Amino acid sequence: MVIDLISDLGAWSWIILGVGLLCLEIAAPGAFFLWFGLAAITVGALAFAVVVPWQAQVLAFVVLAAVVVFFGRRYFSRSQSGDMVSVGLNERGRRLVGTIVVLSEPIVDGKGSVRIDDTKWRVTGPSLPTGTRVRVVHAEGALLSVKAE
Repeated sequence: MVIDLISDLGAWSWIILGVGLLCLEIAAPGAFFLWFGLAAITVGALAFAVVVPWQAQVLAFVVLAAVVVFFGRRYFSRSQSGDMVSVGLNERGRRLVGTIVVLSEPIVDGKGSVRIDDTKWRVTGPSLPTGTRVRVVHAEGALLSVKAE
């Protein structure tokens, strides 16, 4: 019964399979079903253009899926490395280490503050007047350690 339905649908069976796999990718994201869905849709389009036996269509799907998975994984793994990955994503203070900022309040008795963007940060370091350029050398939560630049 299923075999008869697939043979009656012809090339549409590949398109339906591909769309089903793409919908499955939306339900369970992870870029796994995406490649197989694209390969199935491509084989369906190929089957519309050229009449080939079902065995050749299956072989084309297997080969195309392997090629698409290989190149897709390679492309996306390269684009997500390096600059795309943020160090200390949930630790804003750690991202500020090495940044040069200007003291908004003097450091007196080892305590002062700086303004970075729209946030006021508490800082520790040597006694320095307001307006001094300092470099963030360490971060512990919302407390930054600085030294004169």
